[in-house]
Amino acid sequence: MEKQEEESNKKLAKRLGLTYDELMETDWHIETDESKEGIIYGNIIYFVEIPKRIRKKIIGLDGDNQVYLEHNYDYEDYYNDNYEDYFETIIANSHYYDSFQTEINNLIKLNKIDLDDTNLNKILKRQIYISAITCLETFLSDTFVNQTNENETYLRNFVETFPVFTNKRLNLNQIYEHFEKLNKIARKEMLDVIYHNLDKVENMYRATFKIDFPDIQELSKAVAQRHDLVHRNGKTKEGEEVNIDEESIKKLIAKIYDFVESISNLLKLKG
Repeated sequence: MEKQEEESNKKLAKRLGLTYDELMETDWHIETDESKEGIIYGNIIYFVEIPKRIRKKIIGLDGDNQVYLEHNYDYEDYYNDNYEDYFETIIANSHYYDSFQTEINNLIKLNKIDLDDTNLNKILKRQIYISAITCLETFLSDTFVNQTNENETYLRNFVETFPVFTNKRLNLNQIYEHFEKLNKIARKEMLDVIYHNLDKVENMYRATFKIDFPDIQELSKAVAQRHDLVHRNGKTKEGEEVNIDEESIKKLIAKIYDFVESISNLLKLKG
C-alpha cells in the first residue's frame, strides 16, 4: 500500500506541475467538493506549508493556497489489469494473520541489533520503526480485502457505506450497467485506500464488519512520526529530529501487536 500511495502522489505531483520530491516538501490534504445531495463536483487541495521556490510552480494555486481539480469519474477507465493482479496477490495469501506474526517477530529480532556505528544504528532503528507501521498497514489491508472478498454480507456493507458509492447518483437506465462492474469497482476502492490512515480505516471496519474498532489515538501518533521519518528525513515540521531508539520501537511493536490481536479476536481470524 505504501508503494500505491507513492504512485498516486506522483500522478498528483505531475498534474500540479511539480516533481514528487517537491510535493513531499509541502504540507497538504485533499477534500471532496460535493453538494448537499452528494453530487461530487471535484477535489480541493489545501496547502498548509509551501516553500517559496515551490509555490510559484504549482499549477492553479490561488491566493488561499488552494488548487481545485475537476472531478473526472469515468467508469470505463476505472479498472485495469494492474488492480486485478494486485487483488489476486492479496487474496492468494489466506494466512495474513500468520504473515503479520512472522514479520513482526523478525522486527523484534532486528531491534535487538546494536551497531557500533552511531549513524548506521540510527538509520537501522528508523527503518525498523517504519517497517512496524508497514506491518500494521499490510495486516489491515489484507484482512479487509480478504474478509470482504469471502463474505457477501461484508461486501454489501462496504458498498452501502463507502463514500464513493453513497455519493454516486445513477439514473435508472444506468443501474444494470454499473451493477455488472460493481465487484471490480469495489476491489479498486479497497486497494486505493491508504491503510495507515487509521481514521478512515476505522470507519471502514466499523461500517463493513460491524465491530468496535480498537482505540487508534496512540497508533495515529506513531503513523505521524512515520511520516516524518519517510518524508521529512527524520524531522518534524518544526525541524526537530525524531528520536527513535530500541525502547521506543519495543513500545510501538507492543501497541501494534495488541491492536492486531484485538481485531483478530473480533473477526475470529485465528484458528
